[in-house]
Amino acid sequence: MSKERVYVAACGICCSVCGLYVKEICLPCGSGLEKDREVVKRKMEEQMKNLGHVCPKLQCVVERKIGYCMSDCPEFPCKYYEKRLFPYSERFLQMYKARNK
Repeated sequence: MSKERVYVAACGICCSVCGLYVKEICLPCGSGLEKDREVVKRKMEEQMKNLGHVCPKLQCVVERKIGYCMSDCPEFPCKYYEKRLFPYSERFLQMYKARNK
């Protein structure tokens, strides 16, 4: 078994199984947790350089000092998911809202 760290982004995507990460095209996103502070700092710098903006979901968890949108934020799914639907489908978000009442 590999001792490589598994990275899960704040939005819930597992970076460690993403083809872009595996091919070393993309850095892992990490979470809003203290343990990921350096990873997130590098990711945000990469996003600004390559995209001209930072992922609003990643920015949000960092500002709120929470780990992951789905497990740690009482507002999930918020406007960032409803506008873009990434990485979840509209049906999934509807199901989540209905079951999380």
